[in-house]
Amino acid sequence: MGRKPVIRQDLACPSCGSHHVVKCGKPLGRQRYLCRDCGKYFLVDASYHHYSRELREEALRMYANGMSMRAISRVLNVPLGTVFTWIKRYGKQKYEKIVDLWNKAKEFVKGKVVTKVVDEMWTYLYRNTRSFYKWVFTCYVYTKIGAYLIYSVGDRDENTFREIKVHLPDHGRWVSDDYNVYFRLKNHTVVSPVNPNESLHSSLRDRLVRFKRATKAVNRSINMIKYSIALVLWERRLIPEFVA
Repeated sequence: MGRKPVIRQDLACPSCGSHHVVKCGKPLGRQRYLCRDCGKYFLVDASYHHYSRELREEALRMYANGMSMRAISRVLNVPLGTVFTWIKRYGKQKYEKIVDLWNKAKEFVKGKVVTKVVDEMWTYLYRNTRSFYKWVFTCYVYTKIGAYLIYSVGDRDENTFREIKVHLPDHGRWVSDDYNVYFRLKNHTVVSPVNPNESLHSSLRDRLVRFKRATKAVNRSINMIKYSIALVLWERRLIPEFVA
């Protein structure tokens, strides 16, 4: 039969409004509760802020147009941790949606791909006071029905480049610089510099503070790099809109 659910009419979850809550420890001497319906922890005497959708969207636009999280926090009068949570949460959603569009476009553009222009840019990943080179591979896909961009983040090697190739059909001409990872591509043309990609890389460095050199805003995870770029691509509409 199982336990009878605990329903407290004098207490409701601030997240979902459920009365199905139970006590769950006393961190720092304050009674904590757990909502059995949504799984959120909460304190009875805590103040919870609910920010409007417009404010969250404004923060995302500011981030994708060159402002740091600390600057956004000061201008919008929102805690820095909250801004970080928004960037990570909505950036992840946008990235997952982009990957889904790439997979749909792979089938949709079969026989329609004209050129695939690939290049890479470098950035730093900081962990435990140490910095590591990481690379962002970008690929413009020019088709008969429109153009879009695919990217991957990692080391400057075949494995990172393969993450782009997974989302691409095999046909179409490749255009790149003379980096050795690209030499085994079929129907391959070497062009230096690769202008469309270099322009994009400059735009990313201008729009995302974490890509600027000599700045306090740094990358501490590959996922945050992916999510940040995803926000910029949605802002610039560099997604396969013909399958969106």
